[in-house]
Amino acid sequence: MLTVPNALTLLRLLAVPVFIYASFRGEYRLAFFIFTGAAATDFLDGVIARRFNQRSRLGAILDPAADKTMMIGGYLFYTLRDGLPVSGIPGWLTFTVFIRDFFIIAFAYLLYTRVHVKRFPPSWAGKTSTVLQAFTLGVAIAANAFGPALLPFLEILFRIVVVATLFSAWDYLRKGKGMLAANP
Repeated sequence: MLTVPNALTLLRLLAVPVFIYASFRGEYRLAFFIFTGAAATDFLDGVIARRFNQRSRLGAILDPAADKTMMIGGYLFYTLRDGLPVSGIPGWLTFTVFIRDFFIIAFAYLLYTRVHVKRFPPSWAGKTSTVLQAFTLGVAIAANAFGPALLPFLEILFRIVVVATLFSAWDYLRKGKGMLAANP
């Protein structure tokens, strides 16, 4: 039950309130290091779980929960917080990210309850979109922590992420439609 990957995931989950607290206190450098540390443990727990066959049901639930909790907290803070030193995340991007996740969850729930599809695995487009969203959040935190030099890059990232997010939403809908057709 308490494998190394699960311990890393729990550590990442416990880091979320510390990350948010550091952000509220204006400790953007600390928030940046907590965020990047969480990203590193996310990568590490996946590698360890696969390499040493330490996959578990608990990890399958906790890992995405820890990821989404960090992303939701970060996107909300860096979108809604007034008075950031440099720049926040635009509301239109946060809305796009959240609405995509909401539709994916709702559609997966409907597939599970209506046609008993038990697995709705992430697609390459979904994984790419999520990595880009996390990277963009990290750059937004870094811009506030280390200065405005990252702003031009951040503005480009916002547009790339919205396109990747919309494409992944379309890809999931296409995939879900195929699952519905295969399970009348």
